[in-house]
Amino acid sequence: MNKQIYYRLIALWVLCEAMLGGIIHGLKIPVSGLFVGSSAVICICLIAWYVPQKGAIIKATIIVAIFKMMLSPQAPPPAYIAVFFQGLLGELLFFRNKKFYQLSCILLAVLSLLESGIQRILVLTIVYGNDLWKVINDFINGLTKQKVSTNYSLFIGSAYVLLHLLTGILVGLLASVLPKRIKKWSKQKELLIELKEGELTTLPATVKKRKRLKTGLFIVWIILIGLYAQSYFNIGKPLLPSHIALKIVVRSFIIVLGWIFLIGPLLKQLLHHWLQKKKSGLQQEIKEVLQLIPVTQQLITQSWKRAAGYKTLKRIKTTTKMIIVNTFNPEQNNSLPAFASSRQKIYILTAPINSGKTTSLLNWLERRNDVYGILTPVINGKRVFMNAHTKEQFLMEATEEENETLVVGRFTFSKANFQKAIQIIRNGISKNEWLIIDEIGPLELSGQGFHDVLIEALQSFEGKLLLVVREKDETLTKVKALIGNKKITVLPSLNSSKFP
Repeated sequence: MNKQIYYRLIALWVLCEAMLGGIIHGLKIPVSGLFVGSSAVICICLIAWYVPQKGAIIKATIIVAIFKMMLSPQAPPPAYIAVFFQGLLGELLFFRNKKFYQLSCILLAVLSLLESGIQRILVLTIVYGNDLWKVINDFINGLTKQKVSTNYSLFIGSAYVLLHLLTGILVGLLASVLPKRIKKWSKQKELLIELKEGELTTLPATVKKRKRLKTGLFIVWIILIGLYAQSYFNIGKPLLPSHIALKIVVRSFIIVLGWIFLIGPLLKQLLHHWLQKKKSGLQQEIKEVLQLIPVTQQLITQSWKRAAGYKTLKRIKTTTKMIIVNTFNPEQNNSLPAFASSRQKIYILTAPINSGKTTSLLNWLERRNDVYGILTPVINGKRVFMNAHTKEQFLMEATEEENETLVVGRFTFSKANFQKAIQIIRNGISKNEWLIIDEIGPLELSGQGFHDVLIEALQSFEGKLLLVVREKDETLTKVKALIGNKKITVLPSLNSSKFP
C-alpha cells in the first residue's frame, strides 16, 4: 500500500467535506451538495486505483466520518448517511479489480449523487407530506390559470433527479480517466505549487453553525403561513384552501421538532459513540491524516487563489486540477510539520501521582492573569474542574442524579461538566497566551476526555501550552507520540530553569 498517497487522499476527502461546501456557498451556487458529493466520489475512485487493497475504502470512510465528528460535531445524521453510503458502495463496486474501473466509477458517481438528490426529496415529503406536492401543483396552476391541471411537482422533482443523474455520469467519466490525466498534468510546471512552512494555516477545529432552521424549510413555512392567512382572511381569491396549508404547517412543525429534540440527538449520540470506539483503534491513521491536513488545506487555498482569474466553472476546474496534481506530487512538502505555528511553545509538567503538580500550578496562577484552561484540584476530598482564568469550580465526578456519565475505571465523571471544561479550554485557544490542560492521561490516549480539544489546541493555539501528565506507565512517551514532531519542553516542576 502506498501509505503516503492513501493518507493524502483521505486528508483531501476530509477537507472537501469541511471546506468545499463553504467555498461553493460563498459563490452562491444552490446545488453545493453536487460539488461536495462529486469531490467525495473522485477521492474514493482515486483510492480504489492507487490503493487497491481490500478494506482500504471502508477504513478511509470511517476516518473521514471521525474527522467530520471532530470538526463539525453539529452535523446531522443524514450527512453521515451520505458519507457511509459512498464509502460502502465504493468498497462493493471496485473489488480490487481495475478491469471494470470506468464502469465502477460511473456507477459510484451516479448512485451516490442520486442518493443525495433523492434524500432531499424524501426529507421534504416526510416533513410536509404529499400535500406539499399538491400545494405546488395547485399554486402554479392557479398562477397560470390553466383549465387542465398539470403535475408541476413531478416535473420539478424529475428535473432535480435528472440533474444529479447527468452530473453523476460526467463525474464518473472524469474520475475514470484521472489516473492517466494525472501523469500528463504532472508535467505542466504551471500547475505545481510550492508551499512554505510560514504559509501554512490550520483548519478551524470546529465548524460553527448558526442555531437556525434550514433556510429552505423556513422559506416553505413562511410561504405556507402566507397562503393560509390569504385564504383564511379572504384576501382576494384564495390560492389554497386554508385547512390544507394549516395541515402542512402543523405536520411539519411536529416532525421538525421531533427530529430536533428526540430522533436527531438520539441517532447522533449512537453514531458518535460508535465512531469514538472506532477512533481508539485508528489512532495511528488519524495521526497521519491529521499531520497532512494543514498542508492539504493550504494546497486547496493556494490553488483557489491561483485560479482567481477564471470564471466560476473554469476556476473550479483549474483548482481541481491543481489540487489533484499536487496531491500526487512526491515532493509536496512531506517534511513540513503537522502543526504549523512557529509561535507555539509546548511544556509538559510531569511528576508522580500526588506529588503536588496541581498545587504548584495553583500557586503559580496567583501571580498571573494571562492563563486560561482547566485545572483539576482536589477540594474538600472531591476532584473538581477549575477555570484557570476565572477560578470557577464545578464537580468532575458525576452525581447520583446524572444520567449521562463517562466511566473510567472506578471513576464516574459528569459528561455535562466534562463538556463544559472542554469548552473553557476551547475558548482559551483563541487567547494565544497561556493555556493549561490538566491533565492528559489514559482517557485522552484512548481518544476520549480532552483528546479532541488537545488536537485543536495543537493545530490552532499560538501561545504557550502547558500540559500536565502523570509520570506513570509510559504515559509521557505516548503523549509525546500523540503530539507529534513539535518541540516539547519537559518540566519536573514549575521551578525548573526551563520554565519561563
